[in-house]
Amino acid sequence: MTLSPLVASEVARLKKAATAASLATATVMIGLKVGAWAITDSISVLTSMMDSILDFSVGLMNFVAVRKALSPANRFHRFGFGKVEPLAVLAEAVFLFGVAIMIMIEAIDRLRHPHPISHAELGAWAMAAVIVLTIGLLLYQRHVIRKTGSLVVRADAIHYASDVMIHVGIIFSLLLSDLAGVFWVDSAFACGVAFYLVWSARTILSESIGILLDGELPDTERHKIRDLALSHPEVKGVHDLRTRSAGPQIFIQLHVEMNPNLSLRDAHRYTEEAIDLILAAYPDAEVQIHEEPVGMPRHRSWCAEAGPIIPGQYAGPKD
Repeated sequence: MTLSPLVASEVARLKKAATAASLATATVMIGLKVGAWAITDSISVLTSMMDSILDFSVGLMNFVAVRKALSPANRFHRFGFGKVEPLAVLAEAVFLFGVAIMIMIEAIDRLRHPHPISHAELGAWAMAAVIVLTIGLLLYQRHVIRKTGSLVVRADAIHYASDVMIHVGIIFSLLLSDLAGVFWVDSAFACGVAFYLVWSARTILSESIGILLDGELPDTERHKIRDLALSHPEVKGVHDLRTRSAGPQIFIQLHVEMNPNLSLRDAHRYTEEAIDLILAAYPDAEVQIHEEPVGMPRHRSWCAEAGPIIPGQYAGPKD
């Protein structure tokens, strides 16, 4: 994802504002849904209300997590607190799984013991108001994601995007149960919501685990980093490129090969220039480069895919 260049203070402001907006929206939604459930006694509305209570809990956790993730590094955490964000997303996925199970149990019980829906029209109007709130929040969240690439805000947006269609479905299930007397539709729709929550949880769980386990950046980004380093005229080869991310920050490490006759002063200067080329494209990255003479045998490699190194034999540039 290509992000608009922003200073760190603006990125921090947008992230904080997005989490505060999510928290405020979830609070209003809970009030609307509690009222709708009280007058309709609909299992699908109850499902949606539980989801909003979860949204509030997760929103509160994200509100705290984003502020902690933006804290500067200290002597005990030299790489900063960026991984607080994926940790919060991991917790969100676990919560989603738990809510889905509770919804499924209640929906199956209602399928076995169906009963009429009361005041379906009022419940439908409450859900319509929730849809308007959700769309407004989503528009703002997507603006923040384009500017910051925040994993926490993106995970929250994925969940709220699914909520729009869920709320539309709840309106139809309420009206169908009331007007046509098909009471099982309400419970059946709640089951569908539970399955969708599981799918959403699976998506954000996979992404957060990838970051927590120091997964590499996509191959397109790795090739771009390698090409940026090679664009310096004094860099003759690149190998052992390693990348990872911790929330908004990217860490890049690589080895570059240079003319063996360069002085240490010149090799250092050219390395700094290569780092600047990479930072121009990845301003939030921390870049470390180790320089080596061209043709020097490689007795060890930090990347398993580089293959075995035979002493005295040059392995050649390999990423």
